[in-house]
Amino acid sequence: MDIRKIFYPVLLVAFITNCSNEPELKKAFIDGKITVADSVDNSKDYSGIQLIITYQESVDNPIDTIFNKSSDIKGVLKGKVEFSQKGVYPVFIKRNGNDLATTQFILADNDTLRFTGELPGLDQNFELDSREQRAMNTFNRIDKGFKRVAAYIGAGSIEDSLIYDEVLKWSDLFWEVTQKNRNTIAASLSASESIRLLNIIDKEVMLSKIDEALRNDEMIFAAVNYGFPFISDRDGLESGLRYLDSLSNLTENEEFILGLDQKKIEVLYDSSRIEEAKSALENFEKTYKNKVNAMQWAKNIGYDLAYLAPGFRVPDFSFVTQEGDSVNSTRMIGKPYIIEITPVASRLYQDQYDRTVVLHQIYQNYDLEIFTIPLDRSEITVNAFFEERVRHWDVASFGSFDIQKLIETFNVTDVPTRILVDQNGNIVRKYVTTEFTDVIQGMNSVINQNKKEN
Repeated sequence: MDIRKIFYPVLLVAFITNCSNEPELKKAFIDGKITVADSVDNSKDYSGIQLIITYQESVDNPIDTIFNKSSDIKGVLKGKVEFSQKGVYPVFIKRNGNDLATTQFILADNDTLRFTGELPGLDQNFELDSREQRAMNTFNRIDKGFKRVAAYIGAGSIEDSLIYDEVLKWSDLFWEVTQKNRNTIAASLSASESIRLLNIIDKEVMLSKIDEALRNDEMIFAAVNYGFPFISDRDGLESGLRYLDSLSNLTENEEFILGLDQKKIEVLYDSSRIEEAKSALENFEKTYKNKVNAMQWAKNIGYDLAYLAPGFRVPDFSFVTQEGDSVNSTRMIGKPYIIEITPVASRLYQDQYDRTVVLHQIYQNYDLEIFTIPLDRSEITVNAFFEERVRHWDVASFGSFDIQKLIETFNVTDVPTRILVDQNGNIVRKYVTTEFTDVIQGMNSVINQNKKEN
């Protein structure tokens, strides 16, 4: 039984912030009651129902139990839970060693979480009330309404002349949630959604909203995602980089500052300012030498800077397609191409497949070729995937390439990984997972370069 669906999206676990130091513990108060239906147990003894709250800093860390209380004979569960950061925490309800339900609680300092429920049927009758939860309920209601309107817009059911005002209205509604529920997770989510919508219809207003929202540290993410690209496009990359520096000065949160430092290195890398990126990475490694995750990230991007940066010659590779054609880095000079390195069983790859087809159809007039190198363990999986779809480009044949060497050569740390190569055999950019949306910009640069050369 899973009752999380009555609360909020699982993605909110991102609001549990990892800190390397030991911050002063915050506290929240649990005050609830869970009973048992007479049809199951008419003894009126509701004792022994456990409520367990856990925390895991990362997948590499052990799971800690931060709250574990059992109900009294009346089913009452009370206590204090201590935690390091406001966020969303997993909750488990058990009795007699049996798992009865799972959910999530938002824990915020000095908040009181009141709940009621009855066994069986917690998925229908569990009710939770807290300041954070009330704010989240409001956000979810607005979000549900907007998704319905967005579907109408996507279906063409709303006239183009009305879309601006409609989107602005919903942006204002999200912003109202933020104003009325300050310092809650729902306020941060609502502000981010309001800003995202303004990014579509009015970027100048969006920037003013970001400036207002930056009183809250968590809005730095919105500033990076929306404010930084807008300023970089409007005023140039140097202004964008100064904007990132200014965001670092607004917070004392070490993890946020670390993330901004990473972003700056990535921007320099993507902009082919390799020496500056290497210098920034060297400073990064000195600053965060005691952080394991940060050093692993530095190792990965350091490899890309050394061997896979924009403008570098693509490393040697070779494989044979399912049609029996030999493909290698030397033979491909003269045409732009994309190498996809991924299991075709990847859900993200499958979700992106239709967009890849569109990309191929648009740019094949410019001699763009795409090659998929599947990392699946079974050839049957690959064949089954393409049997269900029209295959528009070549796929590497099983056994014609060394998987481990390929992963090491192209530093594949996540999938899908794509490498765009220009007609001269030079890397335009490496794209990882959702960066796929940037491929079009890369292809346009290849086309413009080709026009200049011709």
